[in-house]
Amino acid sequence: MPRTTKKTAVIDPNAVNIADFCASQGLNEQIFRLELMQHLDDADSSKVVSFDVARTVADQLAATTKTLPETTTTAENLTPSALQPAPETATEQPQKPQNSDIVASAPSSPIAQGQAPKTNLPSALEELIKSAEETIELADLVQVYRNQQILSNADARDSELVVKLRERRIETRQAAFDRIRELNQKQPQSPELPELPASLTDEIDNLARELGKSLSLS
Repeated sequence: MPRTTKKTAVIDPNAVNIADFCASQGLNEQIFRLELMQHLDDADSSKVVSFDVARTVADQLAATTKTLPETTTTAENLTPSALQPAPETATEQPQKPQNSDIVASAPSSPIAQGQAPKTNLPSALEELIKSAEETIELADLVQVYRNQQILSNADARDSELVVKLRERRIETRQAAFDRIRELNQKQPQSPELPELPASLTDEIDNLARELGKSLSLS
């Protein structure tokens, strides 16, 4: 069987682990990686970085925030020999702390004491965040106004329809009443009936006396 040649991992003595470097310097790893994007394309996923680049980024953050004077002094006095990268094998193994100098200095850092480092974002990034928040609030305001306007318009249209239907009912009712009045005016009046004598015999007797003759039905 052919023998397979094992490849050994090449370790750069000038590279440092990003997480360990941020912990030793009291830096926020997310902010550090954000600033590292100016020097490294895969800053969001890379685990190690050149010591010179890490030191440059730390100096830039210190100059921007001016809130960590102790960590800035530590970064300036730090030498490559004090930070040795953790050995990486061809197959990834769970990362173990192997830099004794970094672990020893960790308790004096703000993160080791349970205190989150206070860093100020760059003014341009802060302005972008505020602009995005205001845009979201304005969009919500427009959405609320639009919903209220739709409901208001629906109520107004419904009221207009009710008014028109009621006016039509009143017009129909008045037209029916006017038609009834017209029909009542065209109705013929009943003639008065003449009064009749008390009896036919009396009328015959009156006629006989008028004519001077004897008239009798019997």
